[in-house]
Amino acid sequence: MKQKEIVGTILKEETMEVLTDAGLPRTLVLHIIDPFPGFHGDVLPESASRPDNIFFVTKKTYSWEKIIRTANKVREHTPYKDIDASFATVMFGKTKYFTIRVHHIPTFNDIAAVQEAFARYGDFEFHKRDRKGEKTASIKLTKFFEVEDTGDGCYKDLKRDHMYYFELPAHVNWDEFKKITYEIKDSTGNRNYDVALATFFKNENVYDAVRVFKPGVTPEFLTSLKDEYARRIEEMEKMKL
Repeated sequence: MKQKEIVGTILKEETMEVLTDAGLPRTLVLHIIDPFPGFHGDVLPESASRPDNIFFVTKKTYSWEKIIRTANKVREHTPYKDIDASFATVMFGKTKYFTIRVHHIPTFNDIAAVQEAFARYGDFEFHKRDRKGEKTASIKLTKFFEVEDTGDGCYKDLKRDHMYYFELPAHVNWDEFKKITYEIKDSTGNRNYDVALATFFKNENVYDAVRVFKPGVTPEFLTSLKDEYARRIEEMEKMKL
């Protein structure tokens, strides 16, 4: 099995809440309430019960390069040796925010210290808090994927438990992806897994893929799901002709 690092994106919809008792005073800090809404079992990664999907909303757009460089400094100069930071955009309806998505903050009490470290070592300025409560958001995350190629266009995530990917035969937008996903879950009767739309940049090309979260997943399940997406995308492409 070949291990590799791939640059890409994840596109998903999540319910997010504004944290008013964590983070620097009067800044906008977001948290994903249910990180895997399609999965309804008992086995969830430890990150689901920790502040491990934190988004620091910034005053302006900062490059992914700057975020990575600053995260390296934070790991070097603070006790937060395991944090993982990426660039993400968050859309609430037509309102768009630019954010730093941070994984592996130990507790909610540590959020302000991590946020302050990004301000200290990267000169980041943060957006003032301008909303409250919970709301569904569209999130696009740019990140590195560390994966193991299991063959047949499928990959296992080496950094996150129960996470897998498979490539799609053609490009689909978010609305098409949602429609196909609902159809597959309805027709198979198996709804106990969560998916998101991924994009991989590799071999001087762009590949759409599906991110699957399902504890106890089998190769047979992944192959079956991959084939079902491929079949429905092929049907959709024919209808466009």
